This record gives sequence, C-alpha cells and structure tokens, in this order.
Amino acid sequence: MTSGILIGELANQFGLSTQAIRYYERLGLLEPPRRNEVGYRLYSEEAVERLSFIRTAQGFGLALQEIKQLLELDLAATTSYQVFKEMLRNRLTKLEDKINKLTNDYQSLSRKFEQLNNLVPEPDQESTTETYSGSLLQLMQQIESRYASYQDTNTINQANQLLQMYSNGERNFQGVELIGAKLNGAILNQANLSQAELMLASLNEACLEGTKLQGAYLSGADMIGAYLHSAELVGAHLIGVDLTEADLTEANLMSCNLGGACLRNANLRGANLSEAVFIGADLRGADLTDAIVIGTNFYEANLEGAIINQKIL
Repeated sequence: MTSGILIGELANQFGLSTQAIRYYERLGLLEPPRRNEVGYRLYSEEAVERLSFIRTAQGFGLALQEIKQLLELDLAATTSYQVFKEMLRNRLTKLEDKINKLTNDYQSLSRKFEQLNNLVPEPDQESTTETYSGSLLQLMQQIESRYASYQDTNTINQANQLLQMYSNGERNFQGVELIGAKLNGAILNQANLSQAELMLASLNEACLEGTKLQGAYLSGADMIGAYLHSAELVGAHLIGVDLTEADLTEANLMSCNLGGACLRNANLRGANLSEAVFIGADLRGADLTDAIVIGTNFYEANLEGAIINQKIL
C-alpha cells in the first residue's frame, strides 16, 4: 500500500480543519495529494513541511498570498530572506497606521462621549444643567460643534506649548500633531519634526533652518517665504503645499511627494531632489541651480522660467 498521511491526521497535526487544507490546495499553497489503491488522499512529507512553513509564516502576520510568493522562491537563498524582511516591514507599517488611526479615533470618540455625557447624564447622575430636550440629530450636531471648537482651542494650545518648549531648549518634537496649526513666523531652527502631522498648517515665513522634517505630513500647508536652508525633508508629504518664494537652499527633499505644490520663485539651489515627485507642481521662476534631480519626476510640472544648472527653461 502507498505510504502517506491521511488528510484527517494532517489536519489534527496542525490544528486545522480538512476544509482549510483543501483551501490551501486551491490556492496553490499545497500540491494536490496522490491517492492510494482504495482512493484515500495521502499527503507526503513535503506537504507536512509546507504546512509547517505556512503556519509558521502566519505567526508573523503574513497573508496567504504573501506566503505563496515566498513558497515560489528558493527558500534557502538570500533573496528569500530579503523578500521576507520587506514583507514584515510593510506589515509593521500597516499595523502602525492602523494603531495611529485607532488611537485617533478612540481619542476623538472619547471627547465626543464626554460632551454627550455632559448633555445627557446617566440616569443615576445628578445633572448641573437642564436636561437636553432637542432631537437626536440636533444633539449630534451640537456635540460635533463643541468638538470642533475644542479641536481649534487644543491646536492653538499645542502650538503655543511647542513654541514655549522650543524657547526653553527642547528640540525633539517627533510625531507632534499640529494639523491646521498657526505657526507663521515661528523660529524652529534645528528642531526635529520628523513624522510630525502639520497638514493644512500655516508656516508662512517660518525659520526652519536645518530642521528635520523627515516623513512629516505637510500636505496643504502654507509655507510662503519659509526659510528651509539645509532642512531635512526626506520622504516628507508635501502634496499641494504652498512654498512660494521659500528658501530651500541645500535642503534634502529626496523621495518627497510635492505633487501639485506651488514653488513659484522658490530657491532650490543645491537641493537634493533625487526621486522626488513634482507631478503637476508649479515651479515657475524657481532656481534649481546645482540641484540634484536624478530620477526626479517633473511630469506635467510647470517649469517656465525655472533655472536648472544655469539654464533658464
């Protein structure tokens, strides 16, 4: 009789259902088993090894399609290690994004619940205010209005706190959340604002010389006339930002996304723009003398009057 492992035994060995094993076969993760003389499906030792690999890889959070990609590689080769490493890196990034979103959602909902509890206290709580009597829609709208007011006040307080901390010698503000903050004319030279959330913020004429903004989110921000000499903006998100007449001399904008950004008459002399994306950006009159533009994407960008290596376009 042909030797091998029955599907039930294989399922028990790995804590799976027989349906799961058949599903792995349909996905191409397992080879279809051969059958013995009486028609029973028999799985080889190779199938055992593959299932062991699949279950172990799932412990790293990999999806079945990712595991299939790995199984198609030479698992003993260095390239498979690098692919595996990149998969985990992407997985961590996605988890971090989910954690940040969940944290923000939790904080937002908690504050809204606090407003709701003030307006509609628990039955066993004494209320210091008159019982709410409007419709449910009016109640939700009032909570949203109060929350928006709280957000505006909170952003102002956070911006003032950051400037106060800076004046006291603090320079590390990584990951700070200042969406829509007003920081016009602020002096934040040599500060570390990497991964900071500054979407829609106003930083007009702000001094950010040598400031680290690596991976920062500045989409839609106003930075007209900002001084960013030698600033580090590697991987920053600057979609739609207004950098009209900003000074970005020798700034590092490698891999930045500046799609649709306005850089009219901006000074980008000696800046590193390698692999940066300027799709649809306005670079009219910008000075890119000696700028590094290896792999830079200027698709549909307006470069009228711009200077690149002493040549006026």
